[in-house]
Amino acid sequence: MLVISLQAILEEATAAYRFDVGQIKDLSALLRPETLRRFREHSPVCCFLAFHPAGDPPIVDYVRSGTMADDSGPDVLVLFVLDRPAPIAVPVGTTAFGHGAEIGVGVDPAHRMVRTLFGGSRVPPLPGLVVFRDVAEDTDGVYLPLGHLESEREVRLHLREVFAEMGHLAATGKPGRFLDDLGVQWTRRGLAYERTDRRPMREWLIEGFRTARENYGDIVGTIGLFG
Repeated sequence: MLVISLQAILEEATAAYRFDVGQIKDLSALLRPETLRRFREHSPVCCFLAFHPAGDPPIVDYVRSGTMADDSGPDVLVLFVLDRPAPIAVPVGTTAFGHGAEIGVGVDPAHRMVRTLFGGSRVPPLPGLVVFRDVAEDTDGVYLPLGHLESEREVRLHLREVFAEMGHLAATGKPGRFLDDLGVQWTRRGLAYERTDRRPMREWLIEGFRTARENYGDIVGTIGLFG
């Protein structure tokens, strides 16, 4: 599976802007409302797969296995923190996440990014999947815990169903009802989830990029979204 920095994905989505990867000031200019709205046209659903590179082997093995892009489909973009910069497409294979687990710099970026979504309330444990209501606006989200999954196969089967539900609801649901309908669907299936706080997506992404790059990593998604 090939992944690339979300910054590069946003640049391709807008086509009119080009910036040097790694510059937070450029990200501030890139992550403008009109840019994010253009991005939303290509990616109706955006979510963040949060996991620790050393502490969550089933999730790590699933990401390394290379099926996530096919599992999520063309309408669902799954973001996660890679342990190295990805200004151009890079493969995620058996050596991925070894660097991040090895250096152990500070608090894991994914933990920090999830923590900022819950403000002063209880922060749910990793691993989990954050699904956002709207990538282009001030938004809340839902957090689906994944810690009960004990193997790569269990992760794959579970997330395939979750991604399929997300894609279907985004395509067929009423405008503005996506997150509510998703919560109803999960409740019917007996899946416990938690609501995040509401905050500007732009700020969350800028903070996330800063945190990831302080730890020599990047926020990435699978390539081919705009190809």
